[in-house]
Amino acid sequence: MWVHENTRVFGDRLIDNVDRKWLEGILVKESCETFKLEKEALMNANRIIYGDYMDGIDAETRIYRQITDTQILVDKVIEYLEEYNGSVKTQMKLVMFLDACDHVSRITRVIRQPLGNALLLGVGGSGRQSLSRLATFMANYKLFQIEVVKGYNMQNWRDDAKKALMQAGVENK
Repeated sequence: MWVHENTRVFGDRLIDNVDRKWLEGILVKESCETFKLEKEALMNANRIIYGDYMDGIDAETRIYRQITDTQILVDKVIEYLEEYNGSVKTQMKLVMFLDACDHVSRITRVIRQPLGNALLLGVGGSGRQSLSRLATFMANYKLFQIEVVKGYNMQNWRDDAKKALMQAGVENK
């Protein structure tokens, strides 16, 4: 878990593979020295994924634990997607592959933290908005999105900002 959290907190901000390998080397070295682990035991999988969503949205207590079987992860995210599509008018037709599920897991982790926020960068059509919607649903949160349309002005912006701030500040949502 220590390696996973450091990878999420620091590694997700790195921009090239040289820096990612450097961080991985530090994490492996410190894990071997501090926790007396072998590199093979530490990096026994291609991915280290943790999440608190495997028991479902309505789970009374959400346990943040390692997800070792990636196929079970993909199946669970597809299950969430189907549940989401059954509850909204505009459905998302997404193909959930392992990388997409990994991104959803990261987004869910960030937004479930107190004051959690993320800046998602990518080209248009890469799935940032859709994966964020799905992660919000998986976290059992309500999504508020400002839609800028023709004729949208500063008064509309103020009204939307007021509505969002009232939900977040006054209603604690």
